[in-house]
Amino acid sequence: MKSATSEPRFARIAATIGDATRARTLSRLLDGRHYTATELARHAGVAAATMSAHLKLMVDEHLIKVRAQGRHRYFTLADGNVAHALEALLRVADSVPADTTRWQRLHMLGLRHARTCYGHMAGDLGVRLRDALIEHQWVVPDENNLVQYRITPKGVAALGVLGCDVSMLGPAPNMRGQSKRVLYDCMDWSERRDHFAGPLAIKLLEFFIAQNWLKRDKESRALQVTVAGEAWLQGNMKKLFLQS
Repeated sequence: MKSATSEPRFARIAATIGDATRARTLSRLLDGRHYTATELARHAGVAAATMSAHLKLMVDEHLIKVRAQGRHRYFTLADGNVAHALEALLRVADSVPADTTRWQRLHMLGLRHARTCYGHMAGDLGVRLRDALIEHQWVVPDENNLVQYRITPKGVAALGVLGCDVSMLGPAPNMRGQSKRVLYDCMDWSERRDHFAGPLAIKLLEFFIAQNWLKRDKESRALQVTVAGEAWLQGNMKKLFLQS
């Protein structure tokens, strides 16, 4: 009989994610934000002591990380690799068996329209944003890796006019003479097409929220377009965001 120490790490990770309470917790952390144990316990519907044990296990397995600040401890996903693995599992769960009507259900429409995915924008709005940035040549594929992108001088200037300073992200080459790759493709769970992830995608979502064009939903990963956002989209960027 094999000892516990010989158990494949893959099996331990799968078992850790497979618990219903831990799965709900990890799904909550997919929005890229930090939460206290109390907040996560409330979301998962378990006692604080129960959540504490679950969090310790997930920290030990490097699925999440913890940051102490004052008297509080805040939890978030360990890194983007964990987030992408969870998104992939969500796609598998959603398609086996195939459920072509799931995203048409009323309670899912908000998530499908726009949501967070580890700090960047996903859903229909995220996919349209990717298409528009490429169409307007604000970003271009990296010559050596076509699923990664770099921002162009045109993109830096255009976003600067909007008030979003991304000059530190590109387009200058790095120390090795290579262009900075600030975006990469991330398969969208609901749309089955790519949206953008990466430093620029995170910066854009933070900018949209700071401008009060998008607002986070308190109970889910959904993003809501505000009245101010609708006015901005219609008056300034309709072609960029609302046309396919």
